[in-house]
Amino acid sequence: MSRIKVLVDTIENETFQKILDYYNNNKESGEQDLERLSRAEGGFQIKLPESQLDRTNKYLDSNQKIRQLRWNRGYLISGCYIGFTHKQYMLLYNAMVHALPGNVILE
Repeated sequence: MSRIKVLVDTIENETFQKILDYYNNNKESGEQDLERLSRAEGGFQIKLPESQLDRTNKYLDSNQKIRQLRWNRGYLISGCYIGFTHKQYMLLYNAMVHALPGNVILE
């Protein structure tokens, strides 16, 4: 899958909210909302629906209950965590292009 690269050092809260709003207003009905990822690196998360969680595993940690992309040197990556689907990823890319015109690249 391609990688999203951002050409700015920081994203202001207002711009971050524009990304969330664009994504959530354009996602399909019934899809989970895009949210800010509260981790040291920052990024984006989408909660997994209860139906997709392994109900037999009582030791699920918070990272196993969400799809996430974290910042790493200007790129959004999933690393060892559950990443976004292609459809979610492309909608996030479009939301970022909308909020940060000229500062987002798909590599």
